[in-house]
Amino acid sequence: MSMSSFLSTPSVPDLSLEINGSPIGLVHDFREQMTVEVTAAAARGSNLPAGLHPGAVRYRLQLNRVLLDNALLTDGFSPYGLHGFTLSIIGQSRTVRFTGCEFTSVTVRSEAGASVIEEAELMALDRVVVTGGGS
Repeated sequence: MSMSSFLSTPSVPDLSLEINGSPIGLVHDFREQMTVEVTAAAARGSNLPAGLHPGAVRYRLQLNRVLLDNALLTDGFSPYGLHGFTLSIIGQSRTVRFTGCEFTSVTVRSEAGASVIEEAELMALDRVVVTGGGS
């Protein structure tokens, strides 16, 4: 059994994006989903659940329209080789930091003078919100 909650920021452009504390560009919007593994516990001698016990929490994050920093691309940045990284989304006077991240899919569009990650999905082990903006 799982429970989910959603947060979406569809109208807020130019949220800063960092990986492992280094700025990589701007993200137009993101959506996150939190899933909790829940186990039902039955009372002794009964088939009916007597209570629910929360288990592991996982975060699924979808980034849309990430404009990558050109200097970073010149240095050979690639999302494909990253494992167990920290992703920070900075904006609206707060930072949302996800740790233990792994990309599950990445769609990149390249054109003259720019590269854009159209959509990226990743899983994270933990999420922390820091108010006040900075990383």
